[in-house]
Amino acid sequence: MKDNATKIGGAFLLGGVIGAAIALLYAPRSGRETRKDISKTARRIKNNAVDLIEETIEDVHGFAENLKEKTEDVIEQGMGLSDKAKKELVTAIEHGQRAIEKQRKRLTQALGL
Repeated sequence: MKDNATKIGGAFLLGGVIGAAIALLYAPRSGRETRKDISKTARRIKNNAVDLIEETIEDVHGFAENLKEKTEDVIEQGMGLSDKAKKELVTAIEHGQRAIEKQRKRLTQALGL
């Protein structure tokens, strides 16, 4: 059984060596050209990654600025609503005071005071 495993392992190893030799013989370019292509590809990938990171940073800054503006708008609207609510509340209180004064006068007249 151990001999079979050794034979199978040896066959895979021999097949790998033969495959590598055939690949080298049929390679379309020399090692120098292949290294040059790998280097160019690596630089292109690096540049693309840098561009993507810069775009992402710009997008995040834009998103943060937009969020800041919207927050400021909401705060302003809230303050405007608050002012409007205050005015409406003051108007309602004044109306209530006039109604109470009117009822007081009626009650005073009714009691003859």
